[in-house]
Amino acid sequence: MKFCLIFILFTFFTTAQKIDPFSIELRPRVIDNAKVIVNIEITNNFNRPIDYLEGFLSEYSSSGDLLSEKKIVVLYSYEPALQTGFSSSRTAKFDLKNEKPPNYNFNISKVKFFGDSRVFAWHRKVGFIRID
Repeated sequence: MKFCLIFILFTFFTTAQKIDPFSIELRPRVIDNAKVIVNIEITNNFNRPIDYLEGFLSEYSSSGDLLSEKKIVVLYSYEPALQTGFSSSRTAKFDLKNEKPPNYNFNISKVKFFGDSRVFAWHRKVGFIRID
């Protein structure tokens, strides 16, 4: 019986999914075959409210070449903190250069938590890195 219980617990620990602290959703929309408007929506899945959040929106060609990059501040310090489970969104505008629409990627560069003076960077594979 102990063996079955240990086996079940071990199975739960090995198959448990790690939840990312942020859910990032990008929605590009082509307007009049001349512009692309990208809506960036970030949901806070972390158990602490976020006071400041910024990142870079990268535009890649259909072949994978980097075309441009824009700095986007999703949440300013003077705005209400982003609580757990809530989301914030911003939009960015790009010119459409080819018939094939480009691909977009958003990378978080700075995160500051409410009530904390430290600034962190976040990467999907590494996690939080203190930068200030």
